[in-house]
Amino acid sequence: MMRSNLFLNRLIIYTVTGKVAYDEAYHRGINIICGDNSSGKSTITHFIFYVLGGSFNDWVREAKRCSMVLAEVEMNGAVLVIKREININPQTNKGNPMEPIYVYWGDFESSQKSASTDWQKFGYVTTDSRKSFSNVFFENLDIPIVRGDNNITFHQILRLLYVDQDSPTNSLFLYEQFDTTLNRETVSDLLLGVYNQDLYDSKQRLVEASNELDDVKKEIKIIRQFIPKDHDLIPENLKTRIENKEAEISEIEEQLLELNQQNKAVRFTKQTKLEFEKLNEEAIEQRSLVKKLETDIRALRYEIEDSAFFIKTLETKSRSVKNSILARDFLGEFPLAYCPECLSEIKKTDDDTKCKLCKEVIDSSFGVTQARKIEQELSFQIKESKALLITRNRQLDEMKGLYESEKVKLYNLQARVNAALKDVKSVRDEKIDALYIEKGFAEGAIIQLRTLLENAELYQSLVEKREGLEKEIKTLGNSIDRMTTAQFTMKEQVNKVIEKKALYLLNNDLKRQEDFMEAKEFNIDYRNNLAFISDKEAKYSASSNFYLKTTARFAIFLASLEVERMRYPRFILCDNMEDKGIEEKRAQNFQKIIIEETEKHDSEHYQMIYTTSFITEELKNSTYRVGEYYTKESPSLQNVY
Repeated sequence: MMRSNLFLNRLIIYTVTGKVAYDEAYHRGINIICGDNSSGKSTITHFIFYVLGGSFNDWVREAKRCSMVLAEVEMNGAVLVIKREININPQTNKGNPMEPIYVYWGDFESSQKSASTDWQKFGYVTTDSRKSFSNVFFENLDIPIVRGDNNITFHQILRLLYVDQDSPTNSLFLYEQFDTTLNRETVSDLLLGVYNQDLYDSKQRLVEASNELDDVKKEIKIIRQFIPKDHDLIPENLKTRIENKEAEISEIEEQLLELNQQNKAVRFTKQTKLEFEKLNEEAIEQRSLVKKLETDIRALRYEIEDSAFFIKTLETKSRSVKNSILARDFLGEFPLAYCPECLSEIKKTDDDTKCKLCKEVIDSSFGVTQARKIEQELSFQIKESKALLITRNRQLDEMKGLYESEKVKLYNLQARVNAALKDVKSVRDEKIDALYIEKGFAEGAIIQLRTLLENAELYQSLVEKREGLEKEIKTLGNSIDRMTTAQFTMKEQVNKVIEKKALYLLNNDLKRQEDFMEAKEFNIDYRNNLAFISDKEAKYSASSNFYLKTTARFAIFLASLEVERMRYPRFILCDNMEDKGIEEKRAQNFQKIIIEETEKHDSEHYQMIYTTSFITEELKNSTYRVGEYYTKESPSLQNVY
C-alpha cells in the first residue's frame, strides 16, 4: 500500500434553505466532471478545495446561496466526514476563508444519525492548546507537521494538488499574493518524501540554541560588569572566605563567652529575655516555612515524575495504535485458505465484500477509523500533559529559588538566636562592645560573600551552559550539513522520475510547440514557483504555458504512483483541461495520454478528478464520468435560485 492516500468518496452541498444543491459519489481512480462552459464545473472544484481545508472566499453568485459543504473522505484507510460552513460577509460580499472544520469519525450515513457531540471542531490556526484541522489531516496522512516560522497548513499542501484556472500560467503552485520561497520549498520537500523531520528539528534546535547562547552571553556580560574581579567569580574561593569569616565569628563568640563568665554580677533583664524569645519565635516560624517548602518541592517532584511517566505511557499507546494500523494493513493482504475451526479448505467466492467464513459484509475501514480516532484523542492528552509538565517544572524552579532564599534567612536567624543564648548578661564593657561590632562586620561580610557566591555559582553554570551550547551548535551544524547532502541526493532521485513522466507528456503533445517535441530535459524550480525545459526565460503562447504547467503537476502525480517514498497523497484535482485557449484536439490528446498513463497503475491507490468541456464521446459515456453532463439549463448546483 502507498505511503499516503487521500480519497474523496462523496460530496454534498446544502443551500441556505437546507435543500441539497449537490450530492455525488466519487470513486477511486479517474473521475471526470464534464459540461458546457459556465455550467458550474469550476464551482464544484472550489467546493472540493474548500472542504479539504483550502483557503477560498471568492464564490460565484450560486455558491453564495449555499450554507454548508460536507465530504466523506478516506485518509490512509480511515473514513471520516468533514463539514465546513460557508459564511458570506455582507460588507465585502466575500466568504470567510478561515472557517473551522467539523470532523466525524465514520461514514456519511452514520454521521447523519449522530449527535452533535460526536463531531469534533478544529480551527484553521494551530495554538498551544488546540490542534488545527491541518494537524488532524497531516497526522492521518502520515505527513510530518511543520511548525515554526513557516507553519505549513493543509491549504499549502493543496496548492500543489489543485490545478485551478485563476493562477497565472507561469505559476507552478496555486497562486497566493503573500507567498514565500521557504513555504514552497518545504511543501515540495514534504510531498516528494524528502522532508527530514530530524533535519528540520535540528535546524529549529540550531536557531533555539543560537538564541539561548546569545542570552547566556548577555547574562555573563552583565554579571562581569557588576563583579569585575575574577577571584569573586570562583565559588571555591568564596566558600573558603566564608568559612574563614565563620571561624572568625566563632572565635569572637568564644571570647565573648569567656568575658561574660568573668563578670561577677549578672543581671537578667526583662528586655533581654523578650529579645531572645522574639528571635526564637522567628526562628521557629522560619524553620516551619523552610520545612513546608521542602515538603512542597518533594511533592511537586513526585507530580512531575508521575506526569512524565503518564506522557511516556500515552506515547507508547499512540505508537501501539499506529503499529496496529500497519499490522492490519499488512495482515489484511493474507487471505485465509483453511477454516481455523475444522481445517477444511475454504471455498472461493466472487463477492469480495463479504467474509469467506461468516458471509457477513466486511467493513474494512471501521477498525482503521476507530484507531485513528483513538490516536487523535491520545494526541490531545499528550499535548495537554506536556503543557502541564512545563508549568510544573517552572513552578519547581521558582520554589527551589525561594527555598534557597528562605534557608539563608533561617541560617541568619539561628545564628542570632545562638548568639542571644550565649549573650545573656547585664554588664558590658568596652571590649565586649568592640567584639560585638567586629562580629557584626563579620556577619555582614558573610551576607555579602553569600550574595557573591550565588552570583559566582550562577556565573559558572552560565559558563558551562555557554560551552555546552557552543559544542551543541557545532555538532548540529555538522549534522545538518550531512542530512542536507543526503536529502539533496534523495530529491534528485525523485526528480528524475518526475522528469521522465513530464518528458513523455511533452514529447507526445500534438505538434504545436517544437520545443516540447524535442525536449530532452525537464526542470521544476519549486522555490521560484516555475517549471521549464532548459531555459527559464523561454517564452511560449498562453496555451503552451498552460500545457507546460499542467504537465509538471501531472508528472508529480504520476511519479507518486511509482515512488512509494513520496508523501504526495496520490490525489490530484484539476479544473478545466482546456484553459487559456488550448484547442480541443490538443486538450483531448492530453486527456488521452494521462488516462493511459494512469491506467497502468492499480486504481485502488489513487484518485484523479478533473473537469472538461472538451470530452470525447467515449469518455462522456464511460464509468469515469461523475454526475450528469452539465449545461446552463441544468447546472451542477440545484435549488439555488
